Amino acid sequence: MIIAIDGPSGTGKSTVAKSVAKQLKFTFFDTGAMYRSFAWWVLKQQIDPHDEEKVKVALTGFEYQIETDPARERRYIVNGIDVSMAIRTQEISTAASIVAKYPDVRQTMVKIQRKYGALENTVFEGRDMGTVVFPQAEVKVFLTAKAEVRAERRYRELLIKFPDLTESLSFEQILKETEERDRNDMTRAISPLKKAPDAILIDTSYLTAQQVIDQIIAQVKLKQKKTSFSMGIFYGVVYWLARLYLKLFYRLKIYGLSHFRSGSAIIAANHASYLDPPVVSISCPEEVHFLAKESLFRVPVLGFLIRHLNSHPVSRDVGDATTFRLIINLLQKGKKIILFPEGNRTADGQLQPIERGLAFLTMKARCRIQPVYISGTFKVWPPGRPFPKFFGRIACVFGSPIEWEEFEGLEKREAEKQITERMKRALYNLKNWYDAGAKGFPP
Repeated sequence: MIIAIDGPSGTGKSTVAKSVAKQLKFTFFDTGAMYRSFAWWVLKQQIDPHDEEKVKVALTGFEYQIETDPARERRYIVNGIDVSMAIRTQEISTAASIVAKYPDVRQTMVKIQRKYGALENTVFEGRDMGTVVFPQAEVKVFLTAKAEVRAERRYRELLIKFPDLTESLSFEQILKETEERDRNDMTRAISPLKKAPDAILIDTSYLTAQQVIDQIIAQVKLKQKKTSFSMGIFYGVVYWLARLYLKLFYRLKIYGLSHFRSGSAIIAANHASYLDPPVVSISCPEEVHFLAKESLFRVPVLGFLIRHLNSHPVSRDVGDATTFRLIINLLQKGKKIILFPEGNRTADGQLQPIERGLAFLTMKARCRIQPVYISGTFKVWPPGRPFPKFFGRIACVFGSPIEWEEFEGLEKREAEKQITERMKRALYNLKNWYDAGAKGFPP
């Protein structure tokens, strides 16, 4: 699950996000620290933050890592240097607001955030988490507060951290900088600060941090409750019976479920056997949809069964355009659909080339791809065998999601080429990870 907390500076985002993550046992990702770390790197190179071209050059040498010290505190490392304290000055904060306006900077930072978000349950805080970086986040929150209140908070924080600034620092100066930063953040052309339509709005002006935290956790628990009961009765019964059968007779193992995200997605898997659709379906923790030959729906019992398990009929007499429209319609309604982008089942059990249709659907529906590698189904039910073997070993491995936003802005053919290549690489990486012993976390 991803929790996205947005809002202007001084609303308590970091304090709230850290506490929410701690109470839920999620990972906390301080987006502001990432931008400040890059701003620190820019200033260290003696580059004027207003010089966009030189700032872009600085991106090529920027290496960013997050580490946890023995006290469980986050440490921010830039090119091997711990900058955790250095990035908390007003100078760095102002520089971060300037460099954050540049498209190349934001694209690089978004990739870093999505990389971390794909690994585990995470709380992200920033200014465009719910609108740009994670538009499909399960829980979105927008914190706000009066400018005067935020400036007062910042003023007190700086005096505590840097008491030697008492003579040179004034509340009026901080208020002016706060209002100027708000204008910069809200009017920039790329990823401006704004509330996502489906975000929860919380005014923190006169609330304690704990009151804000309690409101957010209540929303998270409500979301988790809805998700845990998201299956219909018929689907749920068949789901658990099928899962029991596959675990009992085929020792089904499922890896990487923390990569799984709610919301619309194409669950894209390799295709080796007739067993692949049910294996992927019961490995997913929520209802999914898939396509089936129209003729199967005319079989008395089977037709009833697959229709009530979210299967949708497709005819070979109908062109790809009709099938694409059906898939896009499902995705735009927030559904997940299982597709096999290799096209046909493999004849030898090996991975096959990825067809272009997957990339087209991804960009048209503006949805993520959830790569899945299936192992063992080819041996259990190979082509030409009328029925599956009675026993075997099957595994289903979920990999890191491929987000469509990573390819936004690219020329159509280039985007399709890159998506297809990413999907191919994802399947090979998952296969290699599993074949090497399935140790650690799936890539």
